[in-house]
Formats: sequence, C-alpha cells, structure tokens
Amino acid sequence: MNTFKEDPFQNYRAFSRESCEVPILYALRNTERYYAAKMYNSSSSGMYFESEHNGLRRGAEICIRMTDYKPDIYGPEVRNGYRAEVRWCRKIPKEAGGSRYGFGVRFVVNTCDQCGRTVAYSDIHKTDQMLFLCPDCFRKLEELSGGEKIKESIENYLIGNVI
Repeated sequence: MNTFKEDPFQNYRAFSRESCEVPILYALRNTERYYAAKMYNSSSSGMYFESEHNGLRRGAEICIRMTDYKPDIYGPEVRNGYRAEVRWCRKIPKEAGGSRYGFGVRFVVNTCDQCGRTVAYSDIHKTDQMLFLCPDCFRKLEELSGGEKIKESIENYLIGNVI
C-alpha cells in the first residue's frame, strides 16, 4: 500500500498523476541487474514507485520495465519500457523492521515531436521551447531561412501553442 496518503508535490506538478498499483522492474542504465518494485502513480512525465532496494541516487538514469504490460488493457500511451532520471528518494520505515524506499522519476524522452521517429537518447535535441527533435528535424529547423521569428512560430505550432 502506498505510504504517502497525499501527494506532497500535487500543487507543483505539470501533469496530473493517475493512481495505480503495478509491479515493475528497474535497473541502472547500462546494467542488466533488475530490481522488483511497485509503481503507485504515474503521468505522461514520470512516476512514483517503491522498492526494498536503495541503490538509486538523485540524477541516476534508470531503465524501467513493465512486468505485466498489456497494451489492450493499459492503452496505446503506455509502453512496456521507459528510461527515466531519479528526481528524489525517500526512506519509508516498515512496521515490521527493515525499510522501503520511495522514488520519484521523470521520463527521458527519445521520440521526435515532429516526425514521431524514435532515436537513440543521445541523439535527441531539446529546443528552448522544450521540443524534442531527431537530428534530421532539428537540422531542418536550424536550416530555415527567415530568422528566429519563423523558427519560433514553427516551434510554437509543434507544441500546440497556436493562437
């Protein structure tokens, strides 16, 4: 059961969280050692999970796998795996001795906002407007003639900020 009855960050979140209790596996990036955990809430930008393992620190990059992934149940927006950055960690005392740890993570994006292509995480370009572009779309944006005003208009269009 989720130890946090109320979300202390609720007023500061950019995206609302959906409550759930879903088993997951996670590992430090570039390792193959996965640890069991349980996700208690998630949004399009991140998730909160708890684990008995305390091997994560703020800033660590992790890979998360959904152990019971069924796209027909969870919907097309849910993936079977994510890459994320640990934003915070808290120790949660257990009543019967031992400890658990709660982790807040933010997903790392690797899908181009323009063309939808998935590229290596190291190849994604983030613009000042928080657009994530593949190398081809980023190059096309940079090569546009007409100055910064046109680039800004295109970025606003891509993020849906059009009046």
